[in-house]
Amino acid sequence: MVNPIDDFIEFKFTVDKDDLINGVLQVVSRIKPLWTADKIKHTVFKDGITNKLVGVYLDNDVLNMILVRIYGENTEMIIDRESEIRNIKILQSLGFAPRLYASFSNGLAYQYLPGNILTVKSCREDKICHLVAQHMACFHQQIEWTDSSSNHNSNKQTFLWDKIECFLSLAPTKFDDAAKQERFAKFLPSIMDLRKEFEWMKTKLKELNSPLGFCHNDLLLANILYDQEKHSIHFIDFEYAGPNYLAYDIANHFCEFAGVDDVDHSLYPNESFRRKWISVYLQTYYKNTLVDNVELERLLEHVEMFSIAAHFFWGVWALIQAANSSIPFDFLGYSISRLDEYYRRKTILL
Repeated sequence: MVNPIDDFIEFKFTVDKDDLINGVLQVVSRIKPLWTADKIKHTVFKDGITNKLVGVYLDNDVLNMILVRIYGENTEMIIDRESEIRNIKILQSLGFAPRLYASFSNGLAYQYLPGNILTVKSCREDKICHLVAQHMACFHQQIEWTDSSSNHNSNKQTFLWDKIECFLSLAPTKFDDAAKQERFAKFLPSIMDLRKEFEWMKTKLKELNSPLGFCHNDLLLANILYDQEKHSIHFIDFEYAGPNYLAYDIANHFCEFAGVDDVDHSLYPNESFRRKWISVYLQTYYKNTLVDNVELERLLEHVEMFSIAAHFFWGVWALIQAANSSIPFDFLGYSISRLDEYYRRKTILL
């Protein structure tokens, strides 16, 4: 039997974003040379705010669809694409990622997984949120990265601090667009002030000595699929996957309950919900129905603390996107929202 990872194709080809569908079809023709043009259909997905995504399938065979993702402009500045491909291959071998078919100069082609992305309503349903907690625990527990001899911690560098440092080095200090510049100057702190905040936050959160592991790092609702037929959860899009604090991955997911298009931070789950969710997570992580109350309280505390890191991370990320992306999304408004929430939660927590 041929290992699907061995079938992975790498080729030099760039999809022209002004001729998107033709470029995508050329990619698929390399993967499925026997697919005839007259039977090929496609659909363009609208959920992403970083990349463009097109699904291509034969006749009405949607379950065997090939997804072609075209990277957003200048995203190579903030995303290590070689690391992303390497991580997907590892995750695929462990059953945590869809099959990767091919890479090309400005994108990837991979397997379609059936299911519906979570919504601000469905993410709260018991039958779904418990599955998400279990799946995240398995993701964290089965992918070995940390040094088990040191209480789940390691001296290895985490994803978080280096990535935020990278973001801050790329964040614009001003905008050429007058309207953007006015909002930037009025509603956002200076990059110098953000750097001071970053150093304070890094020192404060490092003091927690929170457990490390391999994390998804971008579990917004659109990156989680619920397969109703199989009653199962899949994580997708591993652009930011890497070693990090486990509490950050959970906190980031909770912060994303607010949604993206119409952000409402009041939707952040309450303590009762968080406690139940984290109890399910710990039961799965340790494969034990009994949860240690001390560890439960510690993780609850760490998740709350790392929520500020999640808001800071995506606030600075959105600032970079506001200066570079052509996707019709109010990245500057999103940056303002996330950083405002960072300062609000910082005041409450500390």
